[in-house]
This record gives sequence, C-alpha cells and structure tokens, in this order.
Amino acid sequence: MSKFIIIPIILLLQMAGYIFLFYENKHGHADFPIEWVIFNILGIFNLIVLVLSYFLFFNSENKISFWWIPITIAVITIIKLIIQYIRMAMGEF
Repeated sequence: MSKFIIIPIILLLQMAGYIFLFYENKHGHADFPIEWVIFNILGIFNLIVLVLSYFLFFNSENKISFWWIPITIAVITIIKLIIQYIRMAMGEF
C-alpha cells in the first residue's frame, strides 16, 4: 500500500471516530457513558497512528508533509484524554 493512500485512510477513520463520538454525545443514552469508551478507543487508535507515523514519516528519507495533519489530530486527542483522566483523578467528574 502506498504512503499516499495511508494518509487519507487514517484521516477518514479519525474523522469518522470523531463524528460518531459527537453523535453519541448528542443522541446517546444517559445510562452508560458510551462516549467515554469511544473516546478511549479513539485514543488507542491515535496511539497506533503515532507509532505508524514514527515508522512511515520520521524514519523515511522523503517525508510527506501531509503526515502532520493526522499526527496533530492524534496528539490533540491524546492530550485531551490525559486532561480528562487528570480531571477524573481530581474528582471533578
């Protein structure tokens, strides 16, 4: 699979995950916090994206500049998840 095809696939999966997360947040059930589970799954997926970007972007000789978009989305998601865990540990949730 070409490196040019991997980037749009990753972006589509990230956007689909966020759209599903926002849909569940708006129309989900109040009994079970499914959006928290989805957000954790999205965080795990973004960790995989960061590992992939390490091997396909940072270690390659010809760098494709579009890799910065999924890398930035992944880092923002992981930072937001860490902030949520810190807020949970402090008892705000």
